[in-house]
Amino acid sequence: MKKFRKAQCPHCGKKIGILTAWILKTQGEYKCPKCGGYSNIELDGAAYLLAALAAVLSAVFFVVHLLLIKLFSWVSLCLVVAPFVLFFLLSPFLVRLRKPTVRKRTPAGQQKQRPPEPESVNIMEQSDLEKTIVMDYVTKL
Repeated sequence: MKKFRKAQCPHCGKKIGILTAWILKTQGEYKCPKCGGYSNIELDGAAYLLAALAAVLSAVFFVVHLLLIKLFSWVSLCLVVAPFVLFFLLSPFLVRLRKPTVRKRTPAGQQKQRPPEPESVNIMEQSDLEKTIVMDYVTKL
């Protein structure tokens, strides 16, 4: 039952009310009124598991009631809707506030330097001896 708890600000530790958490569960960012810190809003992993369980349990109630009683009544409707109502009531306790992750940026003057490119051979910069060797080779061809 440690998963079901009130959300609290990661900066100052102030607990958030259930109604506020229920409203925040669809938002992306929260600003604490006490400390002014910003937090990312996330749902606990158990929220997705609880939602899937509610859908499966509701489907099982529907199929069993339809096969055994062969009549869909108000009791059937209440049994099908009950898992979703329970999920709806428990979902504010699965909202979590996390400090935003900040990536460090390198200053503009300190960008990564590329490795030096290989030097190209320019015949004009060669010594006289190298020029004569190359010319001799070319004339023999």
